[in-house]
Amino acid sequence: FRPSRPKMGCSISSWLLGAALLATADGLVASPRYAPQLRTPPAALAHVAAVHLAPAARPVALARPVAAARGAEVRMAVKESVTRSAVKAIGWRFTAGIVTAITSYFFTKSLAAAAAIVGWDLCSKSVTMFIGERLWNKSDWGKDTAAKGADDAKRSLVKALAWRAFAAVNTFIGATLLNKGKAGVAGKIAGSDSVVKTVLFFFYERAWAQVGWGREEVKEEAA
Repeated sequence: FRPSRPKMGCSISSWLLGAALLATADGLVASPRYAPQLRTPPAALAHVAAVHLAPAARPVALARPVAAARGAEVRMAVKESVTRSAVKAIGWRFTAGIVTAITSYFFTKSLAAAAAIVGWDLCSKSVTMFIGERLWNKSDWGKDTAAKGADDAKRSLVKALAWRAFAAVNTFIGATLLNKGKAGVAGKIAGSDSVVKTVLFFFYERAWAQVGWGREEVKEEAA
């Protein structure tokens, strides 16, 4: 089904109706009998006439703000892929595991205890690190738009401090349980880990900020 085009007669009748309305408005204003009783302003009648004279102009005028509004609802944002988050989590877990092994053996003098603490960290932090990366991926705060969405230094620092707050508590609990309740030893392990790994994690994030692999532009609806 195709809509038929307007006939010439319809256009002429619309033009005549508009002209008649304009003439009526001018006559009422000029007449001393009806001018005091006129409630509808001549401008309103002129508007009605203009609508009949140019019906095709209305859809175009209305479509422009709608199109502009629709365009403002969508924006481009840089996000990290799931694979990038997984590789970052695995890479950090390997790096942090080496540090934990060294500090745990230094304070416990036991390879078995050190291995047990490293295993605890591996099991409890691998998935949580990945989840943390995916949560941070939802936030655009601290992303440098000039560097194609790379994290700036402030974002890397906040991420390092936030992760260390969780990881230090996790390590302290694990080291205490695996060392028969020796909280003093567990505190030394967690404390030394916090100092070393906070700095290490910051530079780890700064190194990844220079890597463009796994970053992609996606369309998002503006809030």
